[in-house]
Amino acid sequence: MEADVTGRRARLLAALALAASAGLLPAIAGLSPSPALVGEARAEPAEPPEALFREGTEALGRGEYGAAIDTFELLADRGFVHPDASYNRGLAYVTRVRDGADRPGDLGRAAAAFEEALRLRPGDADAERALDLVRAEITRRRARRAKDAVEVRPTLDRVLVGLASERTWAAASLFSSLLLALGMVLRRRPAGPAHVAGSVLAPTALVALLALVPLTYAARHLRLTTRPGVVVVPEVRLVDESGRALPDAEQTLIPEGASVEVGRRSGGLAEVRWGATEGWVSLSSIRLLAP
Repeated sequence: MEADVTGRRARLLAALALAASAGLLPAIAGLSPSPALVGEARAEPAEPPEALFREGTEALGRGEYGAAIDTFELLADRGFVHPDASYNRGLAYVTRVRDGADRPGDLGRAAAAFEEALRLRPGDADAERALDLVRAEITRRRARRAKDAVEVRPTLDRVLVGLASERTWAAASLFSSLLLALGMVLRRRPAGPAHVAGSVLAPTALVALLALVPLTYAARHLRLTTRPGVVVVPEVRLVDESGRALPDAEQTLIPEGASVEVGRRSGGLAEVRWGATEGWVSLSSIRLLAP
């Protein structure tokens, strides 16, 4: 079984490399669905999630993308979260696009599925490359219509907070506080190497602590108040909290497949942040990813 999975992964990487130079979607859609399913469902549905996963994977292998999409979306609706299920859902949407039966937003839904798989299993090269290729296809299609690209640069505060997880920032803050305490103790020693070490260590640890505590708080705040999302419509226009269009100078269109940070939700609207741009969009226009 392990050899079979390894073989599938090797063929997957070869197909993706070919896709980069000779047509994006056909190559992605021709990849083998992930055969493994290791993990537990968050809530046990009437039909075991493993059985639904197997049904969806078999339908995808037969090219029945409609049945595969329905099955994997049902798994997601029931609260089942696993990178293989997300990855195969993305393949199902790409297959529908490849066969010319795509619906508006299918590439965005594929991007959302691959990004979710990557968040659930960081470092998954297959999901990362598939996501890059889908977004490249979206950008290529938008370029035909002289539209903006899908990706934007995050702001500096998001870059800094995103350098590490909340747990890492908290551990670093704790370590800095211990070093500060040690430095204060050493400074009380008589003149000598220990006193000198404490005189250097204490202010250094204090500076580090003053930087790390806000980063820990910011990471926690983002975790508790926001969720990642992906735009799953051809494009969505930002509005204000009441749903009214923004002034012309502030109007922004967020393209399909773009990653957004989703905050408050009110009625059918959701507050989003795309790079440095903030506003409200229809909740149905974005796909919330598994936290």
